[in-house]
Amino acid sequence: MCQQLCSLRQALAVYASQFDAPSLTPAQAGQVVGLCAQIEASAASIKALAAARSAEGNDWRLHGYRSPAEQLADRAGMSPGAAKRTLETGRRLVNQPEVAQAALAGELSLEQATAVSDGAAANPTKTAELIDKAKRSSLPELNDEVAKVKAETCDLEARRKARHAKRSFRRWTDRDGALDARLYGHPEDGALIWRMLDPIRRRLNVLRRQAGSANDPLDALDYDALVTIASIAIGKDAELTFADLVQLGMFPQCETPLPARSPESLPTGRSKKLAGSPLRVMIRVDLDTLLRGVPLEGELCEIAGYGPVPVSVIENLLATENPFIIGILTKSQALVGVYHHGRRPNAHQRSALDFLYPSCAVEGCSSRQGMQYDHRQDYAYTKITAFDLLDRFCRYHHQLKTNQDWALVEGTGKRAFVPPHDPRHPNSRQLSPARSP
Repeated sequence: MCQQLCSLRQALAVYASQFDAPSLTPAQAGQVVGLCAQIEASAASIKALAAARSAEGNDWRLHGYRSPAEQLADRAGMSPGAAKRTLETGRRLVNQPEVAQAALAGELSLEQATAVSDGAAANPTKTAELIDKAKRSSLPELNDEVAKVKAETCDLEARRKARHAKRSFRRWTDRDGALDARLYGHPEDGALIWRMLDPIRRRLNVLRRQAGSANDPLDALDYDALVTIASIAIGKDAELTFADLVQLGMFPQCETPLPARSPESLPTGRSKKLAGSPLRVMIRVDLDTLLRGVPLEGELCEIAGYGPVPVSVIENLLATENPFIIGILTKSQALVGVYHHGRRPNAHQRSALDFLYPSCAVEGCSSRQGMQYDHRQDYAYTKITAFDLLDRFCRYHHQLKTNQDWALVEGTGKRAFVPPHDPRHPNSRQLSPARSP
C-alpha cells in the first residue's frame, strides 16, 4: 500500500512540476480546481485514518513528542488544534464506514467529514442526511445542522454549564502584527453584544455618509463600534459621545437626560440608513416545548442564527421584557397567506420571514448581515405584500435577482438560486418555446 502511495506521490509531483496555469482557459482552470479539491479531500481522509492508527503505537513517545497530535502537527505542518481535530476525526471514521467512504471518495472535505462524523457520533440515524446536507450546503449551514442533531441527543443544561466553564476571549497578534481575537461563550451573550454594537454601527455609518466618506463594510463598522464604546468608557474622544449612546437607547439607567450633539455640529446632507433592519434577538421555540420545559426530538428551542439553547435561557430572555426580543411560537398562529396592501412587510410578516430565513434564502449562502426582504413578484404589478410571496436575501444575491433576473427555484426555505437560462428558473415555462404536437 505504501508503495502505491509513493508512486501516486511521484506521479503528482511530476504533473505539478509541469503544470502551467496561464495555458488553461478559465473554464479548464475551474475543472482543475474541482479535481484538485477531490484529490485533496481523499488524501486528507487517508491522512486522518492513518494518523489515528499511528497514534495507537508509541512512535510519538520514541521521538520525544508530548502527544500524537503534536507529532502530527510537526509532520504535516499543521497547527496543534487542527492536528487534534484531524486525529479525532480519524478515530471516529474508523467506526463510521458510510462517512469514511464518502470522505475517501473525495465527496467530503476534511472539514465537512469532521462535522458530519461529529453529528453521526451523536445520532447515527442522521448519517445519510448529514452527508447529503454536506454535499449541497455551505460549511456554516452544515455546522448549524450538526448543532441541531447534537442538541436533540444531549442534555442542553449540562452542555451550557460545560460551555460556561470554557468561556474565553483570546487576543493575540498575527504574523503581520495585527490584532486578532476569538470569542467563545453562550449564544445569548453574543446576541447581547451584537445588540449593543448594532445601533452604534448604524449611527457611525450615517455620520460618515453625511460627511461624504466611502461606504465601509459591515465588519469594519462593527470593529469601529467596539472601539468607539471602549473609547467612551475610558473618557477618550471618539466620533460619538456618551450622550449619543444614551440617545441611542443605551444606558437606560441614566435618569438625567444628557445634552446630545447639537444639530449644527452634525454634517449636513440627507442621511441614508444602513441596509437591513435593526438587530433583534429572535427566539424560536415550540409552544409545547416552552410549556413542558424540555424539547423533544424535532422540536425547536433556539436563538435564531446562534443555535439550540435550553428552555431556561428562553425563559430568562422572555423575562427581560426587552422590546428587541422577538418570540416565535411555532404550532401557533399561522401566517402563511396573510397579506396587506403596503409595499413593505408588516411586523408579523417580518418576524415570520426572520424565522424562516435566519440567513440568506440562497442555498449555500450563510450570510446574516444586511439582510433584505424581497417580493418574488414585482409589487408594481401585484400591489400586495403576501407572506408566501416574500423571501429574505443578502445584499449580493438581492442585486443578482434585481439586476440580472436570477431567482430562487419554487418552494420555501433555503433553495437553489439559478440564472434566467436555467430550466429550474420560475419563468422558464414562459421563456421556453412551445412544444410541437
